[in-house]
Order: sequence, then structure tokens, then C-alpha cells
Amino acid sequence: MKATFLGHGLDKGDKNNVGKQIAVSLESKEYSSFYGFVAFASISGTKMLEPFLKKAKSNYEKIRFYIGVDNRGTSKEALESLLKQNIETYIYRDKRKFVTYHPKLFLFEGKKFTRVIIGSSNLTSQGIKTNLESSIQLDFRTKTDKQGQKLIDEIKTYYSDLLDLSSPKLQLLSYELLEELIKENLLFIQFRESGKIEEPKNNDGDNSDIEEDNIEITDFNIKSGFEQEDTSTNRSNKKSFGDSDYEKFDTLIERYIDYKKTKRPSGIVSKHTEDRELFNWYQKMHKLYNQGGDSLPFEIFERLLDAEFPFGGIGRERKRLIKWNKDFNKVVEYKNKVDPKSEYTYVPQFKNKSNPYYEVGRWCAWQKQRRKGNKNYGPKLTEYEERKMQSINFVWEFDSKMYSRPKDDEWSDSLVELENYYNKKKNFRTVPSQKTYIGHWLNDQMTSKLRQERENRTDLISEIRVEMLGNLLAKNGVEWEWEKQKHREGIENKINSWRFVLELENKNEIEKFRKEKPKVLKKHRDNIAQLRSQSKKWNNDKNRWKYELLDKARFPYEKK
Repeated sequence: MKATFLGHGLDKGDKNNVGKQIAVSLESKEYSSFYGFVAFASISGTKMLEPFLKKAKSNYEKIRFYIGVDNRGTSKEALESLLKQNIETYIYRDKRKFVTYHPKLFLFEGKKFTRVIIGSSNLTSQGIKTNLESSIQLDFRTKTDKQGQKLIDEIKTYYSDLLDLSSPKLQLLSYELLEELIKENLLFIQFRESGKIEEPKNNDGDNSDIEEDNIEITDFNIKSGFEQEDTSTNRSNKKSFGDSDYEKFDTLIERYIDYKKTKRPSGIVSKHTEDRELFNWYQKMHKLYNQGGDSLPFEIFERLLDAEFPFGGIGRERKRLIKWNKDFNKVVEYKNKVDPKSEYTYVPQFKNKSNPYYEVGRWCAWQKQRRKGNKNYGPKLTEYEERKMQSINFVWEFDSKMYSRPKDDEWSDSLVELENYYNKKKNFRTVPSQKTYIGHWLNDQMTSKLRQERENRTDLISEIRVEMLGNLLAKNGVEWEWEKQKHREGIENKINSWRFVLELENKNEIEKFRKEKPKVLKKHRDNIAQLRSQSKKWNNDKNRWKYELLDKARFPYEKK
């Protein structure tokens, strides 16, 4: 963790300035969320940050302010400005006497880095530029800096009622709420009737009774802040899951589930709860998870996940893990359907998007890239994810020296190869030559399926294989009984030739057609002659279905 003092007001240099650091942080692509907790806001402050907030909206997933209205320290114009910028803003109103909402905290979070600015600066030009102010900026790596993670956990726990929007003292800023605040005299007005801006100096420099003619914003290079730097720490505060934790776990997780149902659906245990043992347990589970490795036993982590424990603060990590588990279960479902007896789990990456398991194969390919550390596919696999994949003997990379290739995997690869064959339009309504591997494989599958039906068996080819291969064949005009299909289509083609010639004869147009297209007529008559000749050779029960086709079409042939 790196700590930097930010101060301004004592000299003209103001190298490390709060306003500059907020501006450069909003512009940075290192962060994806921003939370600002300030007691007071004025139009000068919101206007100064407006171009940087606009840019942040295109890069950030979350931008949110929590602003106070105590002591008339916030102006109507500042809140109007945030509304016009469409910045999510919540007003904090504590109606207790002698209690003032007075934080000055700016929190920037990203996948790699986190920045916390905390001190005396409000969202006013005086607070972020000209007043004599003091703040501390803390920069650290989001996932590996344990002291930084501890700080973020403490901040989010303290402000949990605000972050999860459960506090009754919060109200979402709207134009209706703005009118209500004005009527209750909780805001001060900066624009006079003349149209000039009043920027006085009382209570953070923004709501004095002394009238001034105008606000003067001097030249100020707000874009000259310094970027986030890589930081690390060697300090260790490692926790462990001991025997006493195992003994108490069943009782505490039941209390936690009840707490979620009756008090806090978000799952965050408030530091103000009367059940101190539950709060300490909740904190420890978070610390063990953040430590990574084997700190949190596998079976304990799964039970916490089932209870929707809010890993990663307000639950973003929990939601990701729940989604990951659902996708993992689809892999298990695929394995159990394709071949439940398989020792290993291997899912090919199907190229045909219409394949019912296309997304499963794609998901597995992504996990392989994550495991290799390819950042384009998301964060590296967690210990939990790695162990879940190991539990089903997932094949990451095939190595013939370590184990033989599962038969199910070979079948899946062959299906992918057949998909590649049918991706070529010229192969529609055809099958690969049996001289090729894929042609020989397809013939074996067809033979197994027909034999299984004929002998009333279930052990030759699984139901899911029949479904997957059958769908692929049907889409490409091929039936399981390919040889029978070819014979049938040949017979039907010759019957159509007979019908064509018969129609010409009935219309007395045969001579005319002979003169115009003699070769075509000869082809049709050859087809008819071939069909009559072939019908004389169908003298067994195996070919009875062919006679049925002729009878159905009323084709004249020599019956025996």
C-alpha cells in the first residue's frame, strides 16, 4: 500500500491536490466504480468535475454520490447539476439534533487497483481547490494487498446501510425531492435574481449571509494529478480455520441464514448488530476468503456459497460464483448424459452454434484460457474453481503418457469432425466416404443404432448420442438408414419419371416432347425400364417395402 498526503491552501504549488486526484482518477481506466461520500456540495465543485464525470460514465460501471444537507451546506444548484448529468445521487438526512453527516471520502475500485481518498475536502471548489485542506490518498492492489482489503472491508461494513441502500435516512435525488428540500429550507441558493452566482464562505465556504457579486474561479490545472502506482506489502495478518470454527460452524451459519431472512436480505452483517459473535464470525469468513489458498476449507466455502454469503463486499463476487456454479453444473449434466461411466470429463468446443452443447464447450474453452492466465478471458481460476474442476477429472490438456484418451472424448471429437464435413454446402444430403476415418466412424454409429433398435437393446449407443448425432444428420438431409434412404430416393425418382411420361401420353404431347427434348425423354424412359427390371429382383422379405412404394404409386410391374 502506498500512502500520499494531499494538501492545498498553504502555498501556490499545491502539487498533491484533492481536486486533481479526483479528476485524474475519474479519467483513469484502472477503475470501474466510484463512491463519493461528502457532507456538502456546491455548483463550483460539481461544475469543476463535470467533464471528468462525463468521461467516467463511458468507462465506469458505477458512479454514485452520497451527499448531506445539514447546516444548509449544500446548494440547490449543485444538486440540479448532478441531476442534469444523470449522476446517481443519494441524499442523507439524519433528523437527530446535534448529529451532522460530515464524511469526505472518495472510493475508486478496479479489478487491479483501488484508490481511497479521505480527509477534509467536500464537493465544492473551496474544498477541492482553494481552502486549507488535508487528505490522505491510499493506493493498493485490489486482490493481493491484505491491508488494503482489510481497509475496504471495514469501509464497506461501516457504510453497508448506505451501500446496499437499506438506510431509511437515504433518499434518491430527484426533481421532486429537490423541491421538497428547498421548501424545508435545507439548501442554500447560489443564483440570485440577477443571474449571478453566489459562492460565499461559511460552512465549507458555500453558504454565508454575506452577499457577494459573483464567483471567481481562478486558473487551475485540475488535470495534472498523478496516476495509480503499483504497490505491495509484506505485512502478514493471516487467519486460519481451526477446530473451534468447525464446531461452531453449523450453529453460526443457521443464525446467519436467519439474520438474512429477518434483518438484512443483502447478507451483510451490520457492525451494530447485537449478536457480536455472528458479526465476528462474518468478518472472519471474509478474511479467510480474501486470504485465498486453502485458508477457507473447500466444504465450508461451498456451504457459504449455498447460503449466498456476500463475498467481495456487496455480493458482486458472490453473483459471479453463483453464475460460475450454474455453468459448471451444465458440464456435469453433459458428462452424465453423454457417458456417465467415463472416468474423465472432456467437452469439445463445437463449431456449430446450433449444437445444444455449443455454449458448454465454449465455457470450458474459456476456463482453459483463464487457467493459463489469459486476462482476455477473465480473472485466473480461483482455488475453489480449480478444485471443482478436479472433482470431475476435467481434462485440461490431453497427454497420452499420463492416461489413455477417454472413449467418450474420442466420440465427441469425431462428432466435431463430422460437423466440419457438413459445414461445406456441397456435402448436404451426403455421407463421408467409408475410406475416410469419419466416414467409417459414421457407418459404425448408424449400424449400432439400427442393431440396437432391432435387438431391443440400450448398450450400443447412448440416448444422448443418438439425439446429438441424429440432429446433425437430420439438418443435413441424412437419415439413420442411409442405404435405405438412397434406394428409396432412387425409386421415387424413377416413379416421378414414369408419372411425367404418363402425363405426356394422356395429353397426347409425347411426340411433340420427343422432337423438342429427345434426350430428356430417353432419360425418363430409361429410368422406367430400370425400375421394372429391378423390381423383378426384389424377391425377399427384406425388399418388401420397395414393392409397397410401387403399389402406393400404382406403378405397373410384373408381380410374382
